[in-house]
Parts: sequence; C-alpha cells; structure tokens
Amino acid sequence: MMGRLIDTHFHLDYYRNHKELYETINKLKQFTLCMTNSPGIFVSCKRIYNETKYIRFALGFHPQQSTLSVRDFSNFLVLAKNVRYIGEVGLDFSSSRYLPKNQQLDYFEQIVKFCAENNKLMSVHLRKSENAGIDIIKKYKPSKCIIHWFTGSSTQLNALVALNCYFSINTNMTHSKKTKPKLPLIPTNRLLVESDGPFTKVNGNKFTPKLLSTAYQSIAEYYANIDFASQIYINFKELLQK
Repeated sequence: MMGRLIDTHFHLDYYRNHKELYETINKLKQFTLCMTNSPGIFVSCKRIYNETKYIRFALGFHPQQSTLSVRDFSNFLVLAKNVRYIGEVGLDFSSSRYLPKNQQLDYFEQIVKFCAENNKLMSVHLRKSENAGIDIIKKYKPSKCIIHWFTGSSTQLNALVALNCYFSINTNMTHSKKTKPKLPLIPTNRLLVESDGPFTKVNGNKFTPKLLSTAYQSIAEYYANIDFASQIYINFKELLQK
C-alpha cells in the first residue's frame, strides 16, 4: 500500500454517497482537494462538512456553469479572500452552451490576477482555449497554478511548462491517444495526480477514493524511472511552499 497519497482534483459533491466518501478519505488518510464549480456549491460543502487534515475544499467558478452571474462572481471574490485553494476555474470554448467567451475571459483574468497577487493555489480547466489561457497566465505569472487534465498541443504544454505551471494527471489521460504522447513532455518535478472523480475510470470502474492507490500504480507505469508516489508528494509539498 502506497503512503501519503494526494488527489489534487476531486468532486465530492458529484457523488450521491458523498458522506460515505468523506469518511473514507479521512480513514484512508488521502490528502484530497475537493473542487467546487460555484461559490454556492462551495458554501454548501463547507456547511455540510468540516475541513480536516485530509480534506480541503477549493472555491470554484467553472466556465461550463452557464447560470453563473455577475453577482455570483462578486460572491466569489469576497469568499476568495479567506480561502487557500481556488478551483475549478478556467476557460472552455468547446461549446456555445457554456458562459459566453467574453465573460469567461473577463472572469478568468480577474481570478488569475487575484491568485497571483494573493499567492493562492489554483486548479485550472482549459479546453479549446489554451492559447487564451496561456496569455492570461503569462500576464500575471501565478506561482501556484495547476493545469488540470491538459488536452492541448505539445507547443501549448511547453508554453505552460515555461510559465512554471504544474500538471495534474489522471488515469483517463494515460489511455487517451491525444494526451498519452504528451505525458513525457511534463517535467517530473511538475507532476501531480488527480482523480477528477467521478469523471474518470480506474480499471473500468468509476473512480472512488478507494481506487486512488490503484490509480497511482496505473499512472506510475509511464514514469518507471522515478519513485512516483514519493515524487508526487515532494512536488505538492514544494508547490504549497511557493
């Protein structure tokens, strides 16, 4: 059994049995960053659950949430002053059903600027929007930026590496023809692990926290030259200390 496992991107509120999983994570002593997609969800999660040594909630403003309003963003900025983790946030230009592109750009730029100025850790979603995201990150240079489930080009990945971003890897990425060839381009000292549960599978099964160790083992096959679990732990510890 691996020790000191870290899941940097998990959606507790998307599971019907979230209470059971909350208890499981604490029992297994797996440090888990629970993403939220809106300020309202963040507040609800914090109301229901106490943060523990192993579970922390991140304040989110997800670009796919088309009902998010200017008022929601004002609430986000107020709440952000007193949180350590920001996520899930980002840009997604893959569908017209999401927030309008101009609003996404405005919100994301304000979020990145805030995180850079206040040294907040952020988990970033970029889909069909990588170049725009790179431009904003380059402008403000946040020191604690994790790119979640990267699906862009090798050129875009290298640009994000040059901006000192970290990359959280999940099991689906290791089986995708699009993302698998790019994994070796990520420096080993910038690697992190995410589940993005419940949106990934491990050995054909929907992710649950009990499968995190198996997910680590699966991803580690692509990094045979390092002590994978130890490297992930070191990377995350160094990221927090930035």
